[in-house]
Amino acid sequence: MRRLELIFRGDGEPEPVRLEGGPGSWRFTRNGVTRDVSVARLPDGRLSLLFSDGRQISGRARPLTMGRIEVVVAGSPRMVALADPLNDRLSHAGTEGGASGEEEIRALMPGRVVEVRVVEGDSVAAGQVLIVLEAMKMQNEIRAEGAGIVTRCAVSAGEAVDGGTLMVVIRNSKT
Repeated sequence: MRRLELIFRGDGEPEPVRLEGGPGSWRFTRNGVTRDVSVARLPDGRLSLLFSDGRQISGRARPLTMGRIEVVVAGSPRMVALADPLNDRLSHAGTEGGASGEEEIRALMPGRVVEVRVVEGDSVAAGQVLIVLEAMKMQNEIRAEGAGIVTRCAVSAGEAVDGGTLMVVIRNSKT
């Protein structure tokens, strides 16, 4: 079974979306609501989605730039902003939380903190490694998006974290 965690950017706030399943049968979760969907590739290349409530959608999906997909249903193209959490965060760096002047670094997925390389009061540069997080048997270096001062370090080495857990807060140098 495959599991995909994505971020959907519609008209409101960014929303996490989860897809779980395998060839032909998937579960789609958005806003806490899970729907079963059967997926089939039609002979002309379109995808057919049949939801458990009887609704059916057929169309084409084509990746464009990072985090953007063009979906064509009934001849009408529509742009959808959908990306994995890491690429979504990178492509929107500097557009969120800028008014407060603080950057909250959160775990993008469950894991274990292997190493914390900063303490409160440390000055950090853009791209500097803050934390090493082990997730799915891989060590991931969590880096600062911009320069600033560490105002809070909320985790310690050896600690298990869930996705979304606050790890570090950095006050931007520009404020």
